[in-house]
Amino acid sequence: MTQPLKGKIIIVTGATGGIGDATVKRYAKDGATVVASGRNADRLAALEAIGPNVVGHPSDVSNEDEAKALIDRTMTQFGKVDVLWNGAGIVGENLLIEDYPLDDFNHVMNVNVGGVFLMMKHVVPAMRKSGGGSIINISSVAGLFDSRPTLPAYCASKHAVIGLTRNGAKAYAGEGIRINAICPGQIETDMLRAVEADADPEDAAKARAAVMAAIPAGRYGEPEEVAALSAFLAGDDATFINGSIYTIDGGFTPF
Repeated sequence: MTQPLKGKIIIVTGATGGIGDATVKRYAKDGATVVASGRNADRLAALEAIGPNVVGHPSDVSNEDEAKALIDRTMTQFGKVDVLWNGAGIVGENLLIEDYPLDDFNHVMNVNVGGVFLMMKHVVPAMRKSGGGSIINISSVAGLFDSRPTLPAYCASKHAVIGLTRNGAKAYAGEGIRINAICPGQIETDMLRAVEADADPEDAAKARAAVMAAIPAGRYGEPEEVAALSAFLAGDDATFINGSIYTIDGGFTPF
């Protein structure tokens, strides 16, 4: 079995979510050593059970001290950081702008944008010492167009992640640090099922069918499909890819 990521040290934030979990497993399968960060201790323990090349690190990356500690621990234990997969995020309340509490808006922005910013801020010096690296920010198709009117904070945060990606890609390309973003569409996760339930509390299946009908591929994506793209962007075949925004949505965005 080939292991194209063998020898790479990868940090995954949001590792206890559906896409994050699949990404940790794919990176480990491909030979990388993965420092998996999340806030669900049981799910982190399950990831650590994969093998000695997965190390769990509970943290809230929207807290600067905890974000820095995650990177410091990785550098101390492994001596370098080759890849950062920036996936920690939340959906937030299902409300129109006029009804959206400011505290809730700020919370979504703090996690979805602040966490990405803080990890980028502190991983860049580590990658500079490591001789370069790849940062993969997880945005959303909601960061490319107007998403559901009742998810203003989520939509705004995912647009901001793309802005940070493009800014950082230009700033650090000359140092061998490339930064790209992945914009998943509808992916089979607990987060998406919660959004469906909010959209139609009486009939989540009806909400699901309406969204699926708008996807040319006729189905939702699987977390493993996002993980496959993540594996490519982490690897040496992607070394000239920088500042790119990848949709993975079954054709939903173009149409």
